[in-house]
Amino acid sequence: MSIPNASSASSVGRTRTTWQKTLLCASLLLSLGTVGCQPSSFDLTLDLTEQRQNAQPAGAISTLLPTPFVFAVNLADEAKIRGANPPRQVFLKDFSLVISSTTRPAGDVDTFDYVNTAEFFIEPTRVGSVLQKVKVADIPAKEGPTGEMWPRLIANLNLLPLLTEGAQLTSTATGTTPGDDVSYAGKIVLAVDVF
Repeated sequence: MSIPNASSASSVGRTRTTWQKTLLCASLLLSLGTVGCQPSSFDLTLDLTEQRQNAQPAGAISTLLPTPFVFAVNLADEAKIRGANPPRQVFLKDFSLVISSTTRPAGDVDTFDYVNTAEFFIEPTRVGSVLQKVKVADIPAKEGPTGEMWPRLIANLNLLPLLTEGAQLTSTATGTTPGDDVSYAGKIVLAVDVF
């Protein structure tokens, strides 16, 4: 006696098994794709506090950052916002200063021509810190009358320990005070590598 539905039952079983395998494989790929989509790094752009150099007859400048810039950023939180793992390393990727219009009345042209040299440092803000301040950028020579400056960056400095503990950007500079008040802002871009 033959069982008329034996081959069709076997065929349905194979179809169901193939369909289940396909569904399982698709689920695995989707879950791996989600895990694989986490960024391995991200950039974080910070706006520097506007700075001001006041005009003084025959004066000298000693800094380009009269108001030190405090890094008020939590890198672990920034990583979570981006769906990334915790930070592993942080590097200075870009840094610029640009003349702003705050102290520039109509017809006034302000530039950085009063600056001869400058050095920029990131240093701890916590009293008693064992971390040292590090030089992160410089302007080694007078750039002439320009409204923008891109300091030369010091490569391969992992700033994570300083930025995690609490840090600020400071500077030293040489040059003469400008002929009239000059205001400028800036941007810092941090490259954050994650685990």
